[in-house]
Amino acid sequence: MPYFINTWRTPKAGRYMEVAKAAGEALKATGKPGFVNLTLSPPRPTDTSMRVIGTIGGFDTLTDIENFFDALLEDETRFASVEKVNILCNQSNVSVSKILNPSSTWPDGFTPKFVKRDFITPVGGALPELIDLLIDWSQEATSRIHWVISQTVRGLSLAETLRVSHFSENLQTLEDFDSNDIMPNHRLKRFGELVASAPVRGTGRITYINRP
Repeated sequence: MPYFINTWRTPKAGRYMEVAKAAGEALKATGKPGFVNLTLSPPRPTDTSMRVIGTIGGFDTLTDIENFFDALLEDETRFASVEKVNILCNQSNVSVSKILNPSSTWPDGFTPKFVKRDFITPVGGALPELIDLLIDWSQEATSRIHWVISQTVRGLSLAETLRVSHFSENLQTLEDFDSNDIMPNHRLKRFGELVASAPVRGTGRITYINRP
C-alpha cells in the first residue's frame, strides 16, 4: 500500500508565513508529490498556536521511506533545508502513515484548496470493521470530495487512531458534503457504535502543491 510522511510544525510567534514558505521550498526540494496546508479551523479553538502541516507522498513501500530518510540524513544540503524550517518553530514532529484506500482516485480536473482531517479512535477490536465501513462509505459518496483513509504505521507506533482526510475545492462543498453524504447516511449509527469518542476535526487551507 502507498505510504506518506507528515510534518507537523508549530511556528514561533511572528514566523507563521515564513514557516509556510520554507515548508513549501523544502517539499519542492524533495522532488516528491505532496502539499503544505495552514490551520484554518483547529481541532480545538482554544489551541494557542496555528500549525503548518506538510505531506510528502509517492512512497510505495516502507523501504522507500527508509531510503528517503537515509538520503536526507546523508546530504547536508538537503538536511539544511529541513533545519531552515525547524529553527523557525517551537515544535516540529514527523509521522509515517499508510493509505488504507489506495484504489481511490482523484476527481477529474480536481485542484484541492482545503483539507479536513478527522482523527478517529475505534473501540477495542473494532478497527477492521471501522476501516471497511469507512472505505465503503467513501465509495458511495457523491460529493466532489476526495477521501484518503490512513493510519500511522502500527509497526512504528501503537496508536490505533485513524485519520480520514477529505479534500475539497471550496468550503461550501465541505458543508454540503456533511449534509448530503455524512448525516443522512445509514452507516452513521454503526459508525457511532464503533468509535470510542467523537472524532477530533481540523481543517486546513492548502497553500502549496508539488506535482513533479
